[in-house]
Amino acid sequence: MLRRSLTRFAALLCLSAIVYAKVPRPIANVTIKTPDRRNIDLRKYRGKIVFLVLFLTDCDDCIAMVNVASKMERDFGARGFQVIGAAVNDKAPYLVTPFIQRYRPTFPVGFLDNKDDIIRILDLGPGVRPVAPMVMFIDQSGNVRFQYSAKDGAMMAEKNLRVIAEGLIRQRDEHAAPQRVTKQP
Repeated sequence: MLRRSLTRFAALLCLSAIVYAKVPRPIANVTIKTPDRRNIDLRKYRGKIVFLVLFLTDCDDCIAMVNVASKMERDFGARGFQVIGAAVNDKAPYLVTPFIQRYRPTFPVGFLDNKDDIIRILDLGPGVRPVAPMVMFIDQSGNVRFQYSAKDGAMMAEKNLRVIAEGLIRQRDEHAAPQRVTKQP
């Protein structure tokens, strides 16, 4: 019974993702800048399930999402799950360091200070205005599988995000080629 409910819920998630975003699609080649100039290249996380959180530093819902993402990183990180955050405020380069110091996220956080980069990473059409926070799940191959924003309401609930994360991790693990063990000479 529980498995059937989870299957129905997963199907609903997939349909919702199709309605609200162009998925699946390859992640855009956008570099997330960091205050310490060690930029984050999302392509370097291939093989992991990546949960990308785009947020405003002064938004209560965004701060709550960063806290949820920190919990997910702690719970799933050992299983190949990586959370990455990016502030998208107009003055993000100046706001991200105090944000990190105050809220202490458990994952790498940077910023996107170019509107074109934000539009490219979210794959937004003309005239579409994003609502923060925005999240996306990127699979082990570098494809955006799910994307949601604050306007998606229930989809942004922690329990639903955890179901997606668990499903993507399980899917990756079930389709992974077995590791070949050989003796060293």
